[in-house]
Amino acid sequence: MAIQKTDAIVLKTQKLRSSSLIVTFFSKSFGKLKGIAKGVRKEREVRGAFYELFTHLEIIFYEKNRSDLHLISEASILKSNDHLRTRLETITYASYFAELVDSFCEVHDPHEEVFEMLNFAFRFIPSISGEKMARLFEIKLLHQIGLLPYLDHCLGCQKTNLAAPFFSVAQGGIFCSACARPVADAKPISIEALNILRYFSTHQPEECLRQPILKTIEKELMRLMEFFFRYRLGHILNSRRFLQDIQPVLALR
Repeated sequence: MAIQKTDAIVLKTQKLRSSSLIVTFFSKSFGKLKGIAKGVRKEREVRGAFYELFTHLEIIFYEKNRSDLHLISEASILKSNDHLRTRLETITYASYFAELVDSFCEVHDPHEEVFEMLNFAFRFIPSISGEKMARLFEIKLLHQIGLLPYLDHCLGCQKTNLAAPFFSVAQGGIFCSACARPVADAKPISIEALNILRYFSTHQPEECLRQPILKTIEKELMRLMEFFFRYRLGHILNSRRFLQDIQPVLALR
């Protein structure tokens, strides 16, 4: 078994027997990892705090060649991200981002940009509109793992200047109004929403946060992303469903 070391963020945990945890991380060097942290749930065992959700750690693990479940030997906290666990809004959005990464990223498929985007989102969630950060995170994630639909020109006729574009999840791209007619799932998308998709996929996250978005466009992108994820996963993520349930409460704050 090789001994490996990497920065990693805790995505979720699962109890294992009476004292251990199975921890799912997203790591800087190895992508998504799963490991056993033995004995961390024993009474008065302070190491259990290392594996709180969203914690940024440096971990050392024994890499098993014949299993995706490795043995975590050491962990040290680089950033606790306690600020994410103190408010309903921040813990729910952070949970959504963690569940997105866990759902779409394969084990041992490195994407350092996704790791950095998680860190970025966790840093700015308390001070930025949660839904704006959600759209940015979704688009950046899909772009980095190669699932973002093709946005440059019509998939049918290759036309670039589309007066009335349509978006197809099944075909993975956009169409002009003429080419969209035989595409069963093609849905109209506004030029403004298409431009935001393009901008968010190609610009740095800091620039994207400074880009103004009308509420109507933000809602259009939200519906588009929900449709896309439901098509890809076959269901709505638990954290996203919870976000939908609590939106009326968050709107009153």
